[in-house]
Amino acid sequence: MKKITIIGGGASGTLLAVNLLRNAGDHELEINLVERRSKIGRGVAFGTEKDSHLLNVPAGRMGAFPDDIEHFHRWLTATGHTFDSHDFVPRKIFGEYLREVFTDAAESSAKHVTLNLIDDEAVDMSVNNDSGEVILRSGEIIQTDRVVLAFGNFMPPHPSVADLSFTESVMYFQDPWNSRLYETIKRDNSLFVVGTGLSMVDVALHFHRHGHQGKIYAISTRGLLPAPHELGHTYPTFADELKSMTRITDMLKAVRRHIKIAETDGSNWRAVIDSLRPATQELWLNLPLAEKRYFKQHLSRYWNVARHRMPAEVAAILDEMQANGRLEILKGRLTDITHDGTKFTVKYKTLNNQHGVEADALVNCIGSESSFSKIETEFVRNLIGRKHIRNDELNLGIDATPDGQVIGKTNAPSKVVFTLGTALKGILWESTAIPEIRTQARTLALKLLAD
Repeated sequence: MKKITIIGGGASGTLLAVNLLRNAGDHELEINLVERRSKIGRGVAFGTEKDSHLLNVPAGRMGAFPDDIEHFHRWLTATGHTFDSHDFVPRKIFGEYLREVFTDAAESSAKHVTLNLIDDEAVDMSVNNDSGEVILRSGEIIQTDRVVLAFGNFMPPHPSVADLSFTESVMYFQDPWNSRLYETIKRDNSLFVVGTGLSMVDVALHFHRHGHQGKIYAISTRGLLPAPHELGHTYPTFADELKSMTRITDMLKAVRRHIKIAETDGSNWRAVIDSLRPATQELWLNLPLAEKRYFKQHLSRYWNVARHRMPAEVAAILDEMQANGRLEILKGRLTDITHDGTKFTVKYKTLNNQHGVEADALVNCIGSESSFSKIETEFVRNLIGRKHIRNDELNLGIDATPDGQVIGKTNAPSKVVFTLGTALKGILWESTAIPEIRTQARTLALKLLAD
């Protein structure tokens, strides 16, 4: 009997388990799914209980299976929801959907397939040439043939300032998903948010919808918000034209040229960017390391603005908040943060000018820590210390092959340890959203079963 142990029961781990269950065929299989929060499918992204936290992809494209992308929308209809396929649905509903997809797969699995849901936390691991052991917080040891590291999002790094004593304040919220944030902030408290991406959007939208009256400041180096979605436009893919290019600047020129063509034809830049999504991973893999580093340093923030967009109705609310002075987007580099026991004083620099802002609370929306050597969980520390994993060359995730075989101390792809999802961002670039994760989950499941 083949034993596969999945560490993490968020979206990545859940979809992998589902695909193993659905494709097991005649294999005698034992699947161990280790999740300390005992909420399958409800990781950081979909564990929220806030109705204001919306998906950033329309319901009609969020199906759990790559060959049935409308599956989620059909489930919405079948369960009494009234969302259209182009609607942006609360993320908590998608978490419920993942849980039901998982339950259905488990209940319909073959008799020779065993599924163990383990409500515990992995803290260490040992690996030999063809198997491994996973050590749990409880002291239990799982003997396994294969281990899949289905990591989701980790705690954001602290803001990059010299003095971090402000982090001791109870009004500093390193985790924007912790319910303590929403339980602590009073109606008139002012907030300073570090980061202007989708996490900041979630925070601002929640407080807006719950009648918060205090001012919200948000800062990033460029002061850019995610672009709003604008549905209904298409553009033919031109990925083949880019596949022969190995320089980011050449690709950028081609993309700009196609944007001009799209605008002339009544389409827009969004459709051009979206047309490249199916080929983004291949294009990324074709680039030399130096070009990837150039993109990461100089262009990634603009890509994130264009690629990871927010619903148009949400953008309209943020526009209104800015117009009435309740939200102010700042552009600059943080230089100092202090807390005097009552308020935070945040200093930031724009060109040659120094600025200061006071706020009652500080919220960290920088985004998940991606450098695994800096992640402070016991399990990751042990994996790094034992050299079972290492950072990829861009410090965006784990070093691995494109199909998820982890590369550690042997400098060769492991036959035992695999990964998928956010941990592969440096390898594949686009690897954090459901459309990519569902494909990876199916591909990896088939690989593990065939191995």
